[in-house]
Amino acid sequence: MTLDLRAVDPARDANALATIYAPYVLETFVSFEEVPPSPAEMQARAVAVLEEGLPYLVAEDTASGRVMGYAYASPYRPRTAYRYAVESSIYVHPQAQSQGLGRRLMDAVTLACQKQGMKTMLAVASLDPDIAVDENPSVRFHRSYGFTQVGFLIDIGKKFDKWAPTVLFQLSLDQQG
Repeated sequence: MTLDLRAVDPARDANALATIYAPYVLETFVSFEEVPPSPAEMQARAVAVLEEGLPYLVAEDTASGRVMGYAYASPYRPRTAYRYAVESSIYVHPQAQSQGLGRRLMDAVTLACQKQGMKTMLAVASLDPDIAVDENPSVRFHRSYGFTQVGFLIDIGKKFDKWAPTVLFQLSLDQQG
């Protein structure tokens, strides 16, 4: 499978974004959402990121035109002092996992944020309480990418009738590259 990265087209890609994201919502602790957003909601979320001037990328299979993953950077918080901090998000279709796509997407989003003068990228990994922190795929990915764990929130979300923690990661963008 050959995957090309391109900017999201919110209207065209909304169904694919919703399709990729739904299993994370319904079957995992990766997302603390409990109801999958509709394609219209995913379109609105993509538009909101783009309106901030931040990167929102999709990975498209060149043969089929099918979107196999996406990543974006959103504002960390709305107050102006946080304007140089972003939060990253990456979601990869199960058929494209363990092929380096997450890293490719993260590289592209990170580079775009650096070019825009962003200083800090944060990531929040929601954890399955039944899996050891060090075994969590998101934790392993962010650590291997160079993120530093800067926080751990205990029992911050309740999903599937279980209290679950999150790990907060930080990456200094002015030291990358």
